[in-house]
Amino acid sequence: MPSRRRPPGPMTSESVQPNGTGFRFSEGGWVLVVAFLFALAIAAWALAPAVFRMVQRPPGDGTTIESYLFDTSNPTIDLDLVEPAMLHRDMVPVMTDPVILTMDEIVERNSERKTRYLVPSDLVIGVEHNGESRAYPLSVLNVHEVVHDVLGGDPILVSWHWPSASARAMVRHDPGQQFRVSGLVAGGNGLLYIPNDQPPVGGETLYSQMLAAPVAGDTSRPTFVTIPHQFSRWDDWSKRNPRSTAIAPDPGLKKRYKKSSPFTYYEHEQLMFPRLATTGGPSAKTWITLVQHNGQRAAWAWPWLQANAEGGTVLQSLGDLQIRFEVSRNPDTVRVFDNESNAPLDAVHGLWYSLRSLYGPLGDALSH
Repeated sequence: MPSRRRPPGPMTSESVQPNGTGFRFSEGGWVLVVAFLFALAIAAWALAPAVFRMVQRPPGDGTTIESYLFDTSNPTIDLDLVEPAMLHRDMVPVMTDPVILTMDEIVERNSERKTRYLVPSDLVIGVEHNGESRAYPLSVLNVHEVVHDVLGGDPILVSWHWPSASARAMVRHDPGQQFRVSGLVAGGNGLLYIPNDQPPVGGETLYSQMLAAPVAGDTSRPTFVTIPHQFSRWDDWSKRNPRSTAIAPDPGLKKRYKKSSPFTYYEHEQLMFPRLATTGGPSAKTWITLVQHNGQRAAWAWPWLQANAEGGTVLQSLGDLQIRFEVSRNPDTVRVFDNESNAPLDAVHGLWYSLRSLYGPLGDALSH
């Protein structure tokens, strides 16, 4: 007679056996759950800054000019010249109210540190204004590109865009004006903008660094009042201006300063903006100096000035203006003066491809 099977009773913790398809908290499963949750927390913590940056990142996608959200209406230049140069806006740390060093402080600083600041061959943008003179070293400008400063009692802007080798100095209309780097270029030269006073971001006017003028947006705004600057070696600048001051570097950006020397870029023919390649005339990266006077303009290529300098000097005329070029080598510089008054002239320096793009046909203006 077959045995009678007892019906299964209720399942209890005692009747469940561990197997490969499950686990019990009483046997350590909770440890795995906690470890899993901890791993998720670590991953979230690690990814949070990147996600936050993506959400908070300024406008721009590195591809289309529309993504940067600037006002491109009323252009005074061909918008085909405008293209992205950086992934988004505000990638350059502009400098405001820099620390100022006197000559004595520079000497003292160099006596206390292994790495000297401002040696004779260092390149600077020198500005004289209202009886004051100040040097803005390229070692600093290569990183910041834009410096908001006060010189001779006026708020000024000193800018340097190394891909086009363009430096400009100008008086700001309003001490509160703070320019930023747009991430866009026009003709290979940087475009700046003034942020909106209040949100939202977008619709700002674009300014050309080289032209020192608005080029899209509210172009009714007045152009800048530019002031002369000298592209000079520190040795030459300090001899002419023995009471000059100089801006100090930001101590928090030491590593960035060391990595930001662009001068190898000028030693080969490859262009950062290939579609601006030139045909005929000087090579695209030839350094050019442009002088404008009483409705006339003329441009000189640095190789010609270097080849024709006698005792480091070249004299040229533009209308009734006699121009003196002071030419130095290793590193190369060209300083421009009114030969009669010995005052510095408000000349424009830059690479040929960018000057030609923004100033229109310059073949007739290129003297040599």
